[in-house]
Amino acid sequence: MQLISGRRGPREVGASELHLSISGVGKRFGGVAAVDGVDLDVAPGEAVGIIGPNGAGKSTLLKLIAGIHRPDKGEIRLSGERLDRLAQNQVVRRGVALAHQVPRPFPRLTVRENVTVGAVSSRRRGSGSAAERVEEILDFCALGPKADAAAGALTVLDLKRLEVARSLATQPSVLMLDEVAAGLVGRELEAAIDLIRRVHATGVTLLLVEHVERVVREVVGRVLVLDWGRSIAHGTPEQVAADPRVREVYLGESTARSGSQRASARSPVHGQAVVLDLQRLSAGYGDIVALREVSLKVDRGEVVAVLGANGAGKSTLSGAISGIVKPRSGVVRLLGQDVTAWPAYKRSRLGVAHCQEGRRIFAELTVAENLRLGAPLGLAHDELSRRLESVHATFPILAERASQAGGTLSGGQQQMLAIGRGLMSKPALLICDEISLGLAPVAIDALYEALATISAQGVGILLIEQNAQRALELADRAYVLSRGSVSYSGSPIDLLHEANLDEAYFGHERNGAGPVNGTTPDKEENR
Repeated sequence: MQLISGRRGPREVGASELHLSISGVGKRFGGVAAVDGVDLDVAPGEAVGIIGPNGAGKSTLLKLIAGIHRPDKGEIRLSGERLDRLAQNQVVRRGVALAHQVPRPFPRLTVRENVTVGAVSSRRRGSGSAAERVEEILDFCALGPKADAAAGALTVLDLKRLEVARSLATQPSVLMLDEVAAGLVGRELEAAIDLIRRVHATGVTLLLVEHVERVVREVVGRVLVLDWGRSIAHGTPEQVAADPRVREVYLGESTARSGSQRASARSPVHGQAVVLDLQRLSAGYGDIVALREVSLKVDRGEVVAVLGANGAGKSTLSGAISGIVKPRSGVVRLLGQDVTAWPAYKRSRLGVAHCQEGRRIFAELTVAENLRLGAPLGLAHDELSRRLESVHATFPILAERASQAGGTLSGGQQQMLAIGRGLMSKPALLICDEISLGLAPVAIDALYEALATISAQGVGILLIEQNAQRALELADRAYVLSRGSVSYSGSPIDLLHEANLDEAYFGHERNGAGPVNGTTPDKEENR
């Protein structure tokens, strides 16, 4: 069934007969088999999940179906017609749409204009105009009140909604969702699940690549599990969740280790010195104040976690430290120097490496080229080689994939590359902004083990995360931001208690007692 124009909003129209069939599909990037002989049949109106660890080939499979990549072998058919021989725009017009994990709308266009771009590419016109169809889709995706806002000003949840809305505007029979729930928590996740369910209820066939187990469990009826490009399991969500092989490759053995075991693996750093010292830092954008008098410290070899809900000011904090966001007031000291007025490149030279949310690698350059760009200009060849060897020791996969284009790596491998590029500057402070976003548990394990190694070498790490549990297990100290202010600072152990974390995140007080096991911004500890 299709979402088409109608006076009462998106409505169900006719049974779709578009049957998706994938037979023996394979795709290689250089010497790496990203997808290797995958078979899958999807009935009209069905919802099928595709899961697996990072690097399993999930996103590559969706891109093969969408016509972004051309398979090296096998066939992809929609009701008998070969899709793998068509250009991407032709695949869209046949009724197949892909909503990406990282939304990339036209930021200066309004929400309505972004959706209109999809509507003019629609394969069918329906009974109403494209403008009517756009308004209905905006309302359907809860974007009506923000239709005239610039897409670049949307929250994470609304960006996800916009990505789905743009795809729906092409009137697909088959909608592929690539980790649309990544980075969402609490009510945001509830809203995303509700939207996916309502889309499926219109009769659209769904293919979901997802790491959020709840989305898979509540939305799909069947799951395909991939590992290293091959199918290793197939069945209901309950069946694959109980499969020992799936648990081994998807969750990884290290998830059974406790936070104390992880912490004990780190060697203490002697002769600590303050790497970062913020005093009453405020920053914002236009009339919006995103940070309000935030004070925190990071010592040499220390892991400091900064937690908070979407919009709490975490990314603004990281930008104000690295120099890409100009503070309005307060002081930023790095290695004892006041750098408040310094530009980003000078702070980088002093020893700050910023791994921004979204990885920001150069997709067309090789892994080796990406890493070399992180080193200072004019660095002696011997020193460059030593730094590359150090990064390869931390992330061996980057040595194995040195000649591979960065954009063809899995999400977890791209995050390793982003961190490795930061390490090439030999930083004193490494800022990691949402590095676990959209990654499988086994990939997160690998990243956190690497961070433990990096901190043991004396690098101070500011870990900005929504994955509170994992961050707190590694951290030596924790801060929570709520509406731009520090609502907690102190021991990460206290925050592992759910009630304490909820109070710090959302300001919920019990019997008027105020913050638990932490401090208010005015009483924040200054270690």
